[in-house]
Amino acid sequence: MSLQGRTGVSGQLAGPIRPESRVGFVHGSEPAIQAMRQDIMDGEQIYGIFGDRRGDTALIAITNRRVLMMDTVYGKGRVALTSVPLRQIVSCSYITSTTEPITDATVVGIKVGRSMFEVSCNSPEEAQDVHHLIMWHLIGL
Repeated sequence: MSLQGRTGVSGQLAGPIRPESRVGFVHGSEPAIQAMRQDIMDGEQIYGIFGDRRGDTALIAITNRRVLMMDTVYGKGRVALTSVPLRQIVSCSYITSTTEPITDATVVGIKVGRSMFEVSCNSPEEAQDVHHLIMWHLIGL
């Protein structure tokens, strides 16, 4: 369900965005996506896999317990599948240039401790999905 279907004439949300109604998935069967799906544990529910496969954090998966990030910053052709419990995420941000409206942001920053992970999404709507799924847990809805 897109965000547009959850807003009224004023643009305000019609109700809380619950993860179970906001599932998005990057399509494909590449090894990175397979690794994320295989790493899901008993009792864990995957809400979506997001990202445009560019940048230092190529993809992220969001579950009811953690965020899995496919990091490509390790050099020499190495990648890492990093898991961060949701309770360790400090903040979640939209990131864009000063010349673009923040509502057009396609990059989401996820702050863990003092480290910021940036995931580039395929569209502003996908960035909103990522942001809202993480914020849903941070603010305890």
